[in-house]
Amino acid sequence: MRKPLLVLFAAAVALTIVTPASAELVERGDLFVRFQGGLAPTALPRDSRAPIRVSVQGTVTTLSGERPPALRRISIALNRGGRLDSRGLPRCRIRELVSTGDGQALANCADALVGRGSYLARTAFPEQGTFPASGQILAFNAVVDGRPAILAHIFGTKPVATTRIVIFRIHHRRGAYGTVLSGALPPAMNRYGYVKRIDLSFFRRFFYRGETRSYLSAACPAPVGFPGAVFPFARASMGFEDGRTLSSTLTRSCRVRG
Repeated sequence: MRKPLLVLFAAAVALTIVTPASAELVERGDLFVRFQGGLAPTALPRDSRAPIRVSVQGTVTTLSGERPPALRRISIALNRGGRLDSRGLPRCRIRELVSTGDGQALANCADALVGRGSYLARTAFPEQGTFPASGQILAFNAVVDGRPAILAHIFGTKPVATTRIVIFRIHHRRGAYGTVLSGALPPAMNRYGYVKRIDLSFFRRFFYRGETRSYLSAACPAPVGFPGAVFPFARASMGFEDGRTLSSTLTRSCRVRG
């Protein structure tokens, strides 16, 4: 029997509605992270995979309003029903991104682009007040140490132009979440401040060997006679400098595309 492409929640009760992409709020002490995200489209074939876009966002706050600890790790674990396939997709190399703005990074590696995003932070230099910092994120297909990876090119323009590269390593494992993206943020990225919000969205269609392929794809595994299914779409987590890790399961739904 073919393994289900998505894990059904409970007994796949006669779903006639689609769960909205609501936010999940997680706390440890006075530290809060609001996770959001989902997949699009939510109407998918029952028996074959179709291209999807995956998005995840994390917003960091504290109950007291004081400065939160520095963000050090990000992990996104995708449901095993989704498939990440980079075969035939061009690759970008770190040296093509170092010390480049987003325009030059695209010029060097546009054919390896698999996603985009943005970040919002607060910067505080010694003996100065805090002020906002923001920038764009470009995600490129890559291979690092012989394993599949994503190079996140983080380019900020406020308060000054800066470029950081974060390597998201891609792991495949058994269990409910078959694909895991994990990245470590360098201390230099938020030495004088802290990340308030980061969002990432992955999607790419490309041609390989005469066929149209998708970087990410999935199916809706509702049983015959059922219009849809609810499933744990992703497990997102953020790890902080003080040792705390906040995680949340994003539960979403799909409906069968007729």
